[in-house]
Amino acid sequence: MTRLPNFIKKTFHTTSKWLAILALILLAAFSSISDQTIRDKSDTLSTQKVSSFYSASYRNAIKKSRRSAVRVISIDVTTGAISTFSGTYIESYGNYFVATVAHGLIGRCDSTKIVFDQNVYDCLKLIEIDNINDYALIQVEEIEVRKAVNIPQDLPKRKQWKGVYSVLNKVVYTGYPNSIGPLSIEGHVAGSSGNRFIYLHSYAWEGSSGSGVFDYRGKYIGHVVAIDVGSTEFGVQVLNNVVLVIPSFKIDWTKIITEAE
Repeated sequence: MTRLPNFIKKTFHTTSKWLAILALILLAAFSSISDQTIRDKSDTLSTQKVSSFYSASYRNAIKKSRRSAVRVISIDVTTGAISTFSGTYIESYGNYFVATVAHGLIGRCDSTKIVFDQNVYDCLKLIEIDNINDYALIQVEEIEVRKAVNIPQDLPKRKQWKGVYSVLNKVVYTGYPNSIGPLSIEGHVAGSSGNRFIYLHSYAWEGSSGSGVFDYRGKYIGHVVAIDVGSTEFGVQVLNNVVLVIPSFKIDWTKIITEAE
């Protein structure tokens, strides 16, 4: 008579164990599906929905920033090195380009790709690589899922640059820090180094380089090139919240007219 209760008890424990395992599997599957659904919805909303907390003009600037942001991948085929950074999709007189940093380009045009939403677009021509002012202009095919910044329409006019350089002028940029994104990050103008750099009190990380910076009016004022680095008695100190921006007037925009194919 003692064997039957033991058999029932053993069977109960075995059944409970498998039910628990099955529940964990179903929970994992549900979590995966839910996560993917949230990601899909987030990807859809990421280019459109902006918090109503901000003014209408700044919301438009955020949208312009997000809709024009792309990721750039450059490969050195001789060494296998890969560089990933950010860029801004622009349009000028019927041709399409990506404005980004020169220091990110380690490969030729045929080994440089523009990426958005898992789609890959070819480099058609390297229009300009300026290592002194750290910018590059890449001619690309039309990217229908992106909304291009118009050059010269979306550049600040001469008198507007005073406003751009105003201390605490509100800005936003969208990029791919640490190869994730697109992430939109706000900031303020903290100062400048003459016409060389605009300093932002914002945040950047590796991969943010090349991100287009827009002021609260939606003007393309420059692109992220670096973060500040200082030194203390304890060694090198990286200031991730002091972001260096090359002003957009440093770019020779005539090249996208004279050199485009």
